[in-house]
Amino acid sequence: MSADHLTRRAALIGAAAFLAPLTPKILLAAPNPSPSKTSLIKLDGNENPYGPSPAARQAILASVSEAPRYADTTIETLTNQLATHEGVAASQIVIGAGSGELLKMAGLLAVATPAAEVVASRPTYEELPVFAQTLGLKVRWVAADTEHRHDLSAMRGAITQLTRLVYVCNPNNPTGAAVTRAALETFIRSVPVSCTVIVDEAYIDLADQPGVATVAALVNDVPNVVVLRTFSKLHGLAGLRIGYAIAPAGLAQRLAALSLTWPNATGLSAAIASFNDHDFLKTTRAALTGDRAKVHATLDRLGLHRANAQGNFVFFDTGGPLQRFQDRMLAEGMKVGRHFDGYDTWARVTIGLHEEVDRFLRALPRALSGH
Repeated sequence: MSADHLTRRAALIGAAAFLAPLTPKILLAAPNPSPSKTSLIKLDGNENPYGPSPAARQAILASVSEAPRYADTTIETLTNQLATHEGVAASQIVIGAGSGELLKMAGLLAVATPAAEVVASRPTYEELPVFAQTLGLKVRWVAADTEHRHDLSAMRGAITQLTRLVYVCNPNNPTGAAVTRAALETFIRSVPVSCTVIVDEAYIDLADQPGVATVAALVNDVPNVVVLRTFSKLHGLAGLRIGYAIAPAGLAQRLAALSLTWPNATGLSAAIASFNDHDFLKTTRAALTGDRAKVHATLDRLGLHRANAQGNFVFFDTGGPLQRFQDRMLAEGMKVGRHFDGYDTWARVTIGLHEEVDRFLRALPRALSGH
């Protein structure tokens, strides 16, 4: 048998394996081989363990033939699809290489103002505030409230004449807590138009708390708000880096002009397919939120303080130094989230596969007690 034939055969076997989980039910049951007792379970990155939908997997393979081409047409297709879904014009959608690029683009919006400032909660997702500091902007940090949510009243009080950006991650990362849509709308409408409010809704698809919902509709009558979304979380496409912004047309044009790179064709094709794979998204959401509720119930039963997490992770007080808890969980074969300022004893743990969550819950009492 020729080497060329073996290569083609290997490629076909690889493609078949990639596409093997063809239904959400099967994929959720076993998207990958079950982890062995000696394998390290990653519960520290807020990644979606269920990965891309079957439709997205097929689109990824099909996109190989488009690799030599620039993705202009695919960007247009995704833009139009998102605009229709969000009820806005295509000119109000900006595609980026993940919401991370869009957050950096937002930071660049502020640099034209000398001594410009950014207001952000602490702790929060740090891509925008840290990049702003790199650009020489001053960040005014505002502590979270007693429920580990953005303290919107305090954030409003931190805005000065020099403030050009306010960053709201809702649900917040790492706490997972969320403010209601009504409270956030009131806050956004109170911010001077000289200051742009960036609302990062990376985890909004996983929120089930009453009153928590997207504020995307505000882009139609509020001139200084940008809402960010990503295909990294519910859609399981973190490695392919596709996100988008929804904004008033004028602000969207300014944001698009600051694009730092070019979205990849494979990610765009996968995003288009995933966005339309409604059954898979529904099933994945149910799996993640169901296991999140199970972890919350266990934490409550153990008497541990926690946030009302609305993302694909939980955040709770271990009752002792985080490093000790991390080391004990690592000994159990699980890697959990890093330290966050102001939360020295708190751990952020990503919701994994069903079996991984069960293993975490079995190990948790041992890690807390040290036995």
